[in-house]
Amino acid sequence: MKKLDIQVFDGQITPHFNISEFRCKANGEVLINAAVIDHIQRLEKFRTWYGRAMTVNSGYRTPAYNKQIGGATNSYHMQGIAADIALPMTEFAGYTQARKNEFLNNVKNKWTELCNADGLGGGVGFYDTFIHLDSRKTASHWDYRTKK
Repeated sequence: MKKLDIQVFDGQITPHFNISEFRCKANGEVLINAAVIDHIQRLEKFRTWYGRAMTVNSGYRTPAYNKQIGGATNSYHMQGIAADIALPMTEFAGYTQARKNEFLNNVKNKWTELCNADGLGGGVGFYDTFIHLDSRKTASHWDYRTKK
C-alpha cells in the first residue's frame, strides 16, 4: 500500500479528542481511514459515558515503533484502532479492591457494548496504570495488572 505524503489538520476530531492524541510517539505519524475514525468516534461515546477526562497514552504505532517498545506482533495499535488510556490514578488508588473490580468490570462491559453495537467484539486489557481499548472483530479481555 502506497502512503500519501499529506499534512493533516491538527485539530479536534470529536468533541473530546484531538487528532494529535493518536499520533505515533516515535515520529508523529498518524493513520486516518474509516476504521480509525469509527474507533475514535466509539472512544468519544465511551468518554461521554465515562464522565471524566481521558489521556491517550498510546494511539497509532508504526510497525517499527511497536517492535521497538515490545508491542504485540499483530497489535491493533498498528492499524490505528487501539488506544491505551491512563487510569485516573488518584481516584483509582482510593478505591477498595471491590470498587476497583467493579470500576474495571463497568469499563469492560461498556466498551464491549459499544463495540457490539457496531458489529465488533472489541478488546479490553487492564494494566497497572492504563486501560487498553481496541476495535477488533472478536471479543478479547485480559488483565495484566501486577497489583490486583
